[in-house]
Amino acid sequence: MDRKNIKNTKKRICLIYDFLSEQGGLEREIIIHANFLKDAGYDITVLTCHLDKKILTLLPFDGLDVKTIGKINTPFESLNLFLCFLGLNNIKKYKPDAFLSYSFPSNFLIRKKKVKKINYVNHFPHFLYLNKNEKAEWADSTQGSKRKIAAVISIFFGNYLRKLDKKLIKSNNLLFMNSNYTKRRLDKLYNVKSVISYPPLDSRIKNVKKSIKKDFIFSSSRIIPDKKYEWLIESIAYMKNKLPLFMAGSVNDSYKEKLEKLASNLKVEIKFLGRLKTEEIRDYYSNAKVFAFPAPKEDFGLVPAESLACGTPVIAWNDGAGPTEQIIDGINGYLAKPYDLKDYAGKIDKCLDNGIKIKNKKKIIDSSIKFSYKNVSKEFIKNINNVIS
Repeated sequence: MDRKNIKNTKKRICLIYDFLSEQGGLEREIIIHANFLKDAGYDITVLTCHLDKKILTLLPFDGLDVKTIGKINTPFESLNLFLCFLGLNNIKKYKPDAFLSYSFPSNFLIRKKKVKKINYVNHFPHFLYLNKNEKAEWADSTQGSKRKIAAVISIFFGNYLRKLDKKLIKSNNLLFMNSNYTKRRLDKLYNVKSVISYPPLDSRIKNVKKSIKKDFIFSSSRIIPDKKYEWLIESIAYMKNKLPLFMAGSVNDSYKEKLEKLASNLKVEIKFLGRLKTEEIRDYYSNAKVFAFPAPKEDFGLVPAESLACGTPVIAWNDGAGPTEQIIDGINGYLAKPYDLKDYAGKIDKCLDNGIKIKNKKKIIDSSIKFSYKNVSKEFIKNINNVIS
């Protein structure tokens, strides 16, 4: 990579995503991609239709230029998104050398820009391609009303929007996919050829010696229905080495109450930790006996990789999805038979009984290296340089 040349020309890239209001894996990807590009000498701006300023303190946006593009900014996320998509945005004033987008709505917002376009694809637009039951669950699985609105829109305009989505995908000069699993499905869906770029790990996510004086199972993500946390609680009820379950992430009151009731009925001890800062969450990753990831058909799953980086083995489903590209059965965790809750419980027990965390700690940490900042950034920047130069 000719870093000197890039720095002299100071090319600019705008990263764009619909909203920055949740503490999820995608938001972390955006931050780290922005830092990749800054380190390579690019001038970076992160654009969004809606910004919850609390996220700027919960996630490491330090040193990044983050701007909202709405001409009218209200406290209401769905309204801000609607106004932006209606055309009440300032996207015209941004004239970078390239846009790096992260969603179908982002692709729509930049559709008229005559610059290089790069799309990092985590999954297809759920509101356009999920079946009726899956879409209903998806719509109930986040804060605010944006997913419900999108689901309603798909009823009336689904055919048109699917055609538009495919057109916008093909208009990109470079497509990144977040896993082999995503690439296989979406290259076929869109009839494209994409490049795999795994979601990168924050370099601060690593094993630490700070002790939490209690044995526990840990799980971290947005705590929403489509992540299947009820499956995890039911699985723990089948365990012989039953341990408390600690969960980090945002959760709405109704789903929290549902999980608390289920746990109480099954006599499973659970604890909601809320949204944690990076330095806080790595303490839980490092001290957990095992990390349990119950989400089915996950496109990649950044949190299992974060757990591995902290030396803690992972239990996930052997369903061919993203986590299967991370877990080496019996070395850094186990893959359970889909979606057999007793087998999942047995795999957690096996992990504890075999003392994998103690015996294989170095191997567990080493297995996360391919997702490290350094390793992922090399190919990521190389591919972007090839497009922009």
